[in-house]
Amino acid sequence: MTSAAICGGPELIAAASVIGVVEAEPAQLVLVDLRSAEGVARAATLPPELPRVVVVDAEGDLLLRAAGARHMTFAATPESLGPLVVSALPPTPRDAAHPVVVTAARGGVGRTLLATNLARRVSRRCPLWLLDATGTGAAAWWLRAEVRPWTELEPLAGELSVDHLRIVAAEPSPGLRVLGGGGAAPTVELLTACLASLAVSGDLAIVDAPLLADERMRAIGDRYGPDARTLVLSYSDQASLAALQVYDVSHAWLIASQARAVGERAVFRALPRDEASVAAAHGSRSAVSGPLGRAYDELAELVAIDAS
Repeated sequence: MTSAAICGGPELIAAASVIGVVEAEPAQLVLVDLRSAEGVARAATLPPELPRVVVVDAEGDLLLRAAGARHMTFAATPESLGPLVVSALPPTPRDAAHPVVVTAARGGVGRTLLATNLARRVSRRCPLWLLDATGTGAAAWWLRAEVRPWTELEPLAGELSVDHLRIVAAEPSPGLRVLGGGGAAPTVELLTACLASLAVSGDLAIVDAPLLADERMRAIGDRYGPDARTLVLSYSDQASLAALQVYDVSHAWLIASQARAVGERAVFRALPRDEASVAAAHGSRSAVSGPLGRAYDELAELVAIDAS
């Protein structure tokens, strides 16, 4: 959770709660709706060094841009506020043992496509490991990585070190290492041992994880809780809604495909439908471009900032 001074009405308070921003002291930042006279009056009394995320109208937007303000939006919605909150907060040390986990409410929503595109983009900024915990080998295929199967590492689960992992990992591009191939998913013991070992390296780990219902996801949740940055990809169909009712995703970034909301849940980010760009990327096994690629760029930027 992020503590904030929320200077606005019920709409701003509700949107903030969806992205884990709550009214509490000491405040890490100020959310202020310039359309609210009471909100403006309260924000004016708060320390100027606190970062501001501001909801504006057209006139206020011009004034703030002229003054050099950056963290502004016209809408008090979770998908608008979330990225601004992440970028407004100052960088803080982050425990490298806390991975970025990409999972989904159900299959067929592009989970591995999202994980591999994030890995390509974020690894240009910082050293990164991608762990394929699905057992499908799809991540290695997308990244053109010659990986070793998890079965080779299973006997070492009790004594793994980051040096072991560096030896067996594929490195399809500078800064990006890939662990795990097709044929079998890692056991819970092996997956958690790999993540624990990577904590020593100081590098970021992205997990191409199985579905929310899988025991490996439950193990990650038990170990890291809200400290893991979990991205849950979802459609707004009944199968997805049913899964989200069962599992606690209150601390996750809910990423919707082709929708702004999933049932009653507002989403952190919405990915556009872009079959042409996906088909082009599939044909060349390359990063997705086009409208979906731009959405991946924005999300990768937020992941990198959040992990810094």
